[in-house]
Amino acid sequence: MSGSPASAPSGPGTDRADGAAGGPAGRLLRFVLAILPRTAAGRKLAAGAVADSVGSGMFLAASTLYFVTVVGIPATRVGAVISIAGVIGLISPVPFGRLADRVGPTRVYVALLAARGVGYAGFALVDSFWPYAVLTCVLTALDRGCSPLQQVVVGLIEGGENQARTMASIRSVRNIGLTAGFLLAGAVLAIEHRAAFAALFLGNALTFFVIALVVERLRRGLESPAGATTAKQAGPEPEQAGPGPEQAGAGPEETGPLAQEAAGEPDSGPTRVRSPFLDLRFLLFTVSNGILSLHDSVLFLLLPLWLTTATSAPASAVSVLLAVNTVLTVLLQVYVAKFADTTARALRLIWFALVPLLLSCGVFAGAEYVPAWPAAAFAVIAVVLLTVGENVHSVAVWNLSYDMSPAPARARYLATFSLGVTGQQIVGPVLMTAVVLPLGTSGWALLAGVFLLAGLGLRATGGPRPAPTADHAPAPEPAVTAGATGSPASTDTPTTPTPSEVTS
Repeated sequence: MSGSPASAPSGPGTDRADGAAGGPAGRLLRFVLAILPRTAAGRKLAAGAVADSVGSGMFLAASTLYFVTVVGIPATRVGAVISIAGVIGLISPVPFGRLADRVGPTRVYVALLAARGVGYAGFALVDSFWPYAVLTCVLTALDRGCSPLQQVVVGLIEGGENQARTMASIRSVRNIGLTAGFLLAGAVLAIEHRAAFAALFLGNALTFFVIALVVERLRRGLESPAGATTAKQAGPEPEQAGPGPEQAGAGPEETGPLAQEAAGEPDSGPTRVRSPFLDLRFLLFTVSNGILSLHDSVLFLLLPLWLTTATSAPASAVSVLLAVNTVLTVLLQVYVAKFADTTARALRLIWFALVPLLLSCGVFAGAEYVPAWPAAAFAVIAVVLLTVGENVHSVAVWNLSYDMSPAPARARYLATFSLGVTGQQIVGPVLMTAVVLPLGTSGWALLAGVFLLAGLGLRATGGPRPAPTADHAPAPEPAVTAGATGSPASTDTPTTPTPSEVTS
């Protein structure tokens, strides 16, 4: 007779199980659980992000080689198309953000994911230059439009204190997924058959439909009575109006933003929010963040060139340094997120990002004056410092940018905020190759000064707003305004909004 698991005896078997739990597999399991979001919805979003990043890793590793060697498009034309697509992607988040504020960010996000899935599947059919050029430009616009909307959707689904951890978890698992995608692409490159590349493109396309399905199911789940109850409990309790039928029905305050979006309710209320392009403080914050984001160009563009031309370190160290960055990013993201649970703490993190970034510039400069293996050691230390600063900066600005975006125009504001990072991707390569690298030590000193000014700019412009950013129409009664719009003044939580706030 088989025994119940609950009645399993203790003894040597238990000791072996405990040992296994403490072994490498057990430690790996505990690590995976530690970086995952706390909530079931957050874990589903993270799972979708893994699928997305595996597909992206496969595509990034193999697509250019395919279009040049298999399709036969000249490399110079491929490069020109990518550059043009990058310019288009610079402006695409703004119209998508406006659309999301009108019809609902989750709807637009899911639609963009589905369109990306169709588009990336289309790459399997490309056999000449013009279809490749048009598809690349369109998909780059859709890709860049999705990025800020993801932050809005995570805020709507998670909200409150869980948002920072979930966003950090998504970035951590994305790095893991990208690595897996690179390895899978290696198998395709080894086969070197057109059918294998077509399967890769279709597999990448499938991942977009997977994450679209995950987000859509989460949206519908949170709109159900159980989801509405959970959202209601998570935020401030609305004022009780006494027993009656209206308590049984779910109004906008009870069902939350996702239910409003499903019902097609417009963002109508007494609040008219000005354009983010007229919000000088937000624009300065965006520009400062774009400048501080130059650490990305340092890592992915300047580092390989600098290591091989300005130091005595072996060129093979480049892959090791990039691996150090990837592993540290996975380890740090979720840990750092817990220090950004309020706006004030997120703003304070800017100082903790600046210190390692400035130190990294000094260590990079020092590596140019020592022999080969010390130079490699200096490079490792510099990359560690750069990675710590990069991760602390990313977590801080995720929260600050969300807090500084008025709820009725959050998608538009975050789309505008993304322009700073996109601008860095355009300006950064030129700055690194034409200024920092040729100047040597002076170039690193100049970069450190740029980092310092950008950090001071973030500190000066980030944080809570001293006054509302919206212009109010002829006001209804104050109590109605507080209940309908979820004014930030009605909550004690200084960081990400509660579900009642997002309903505006």
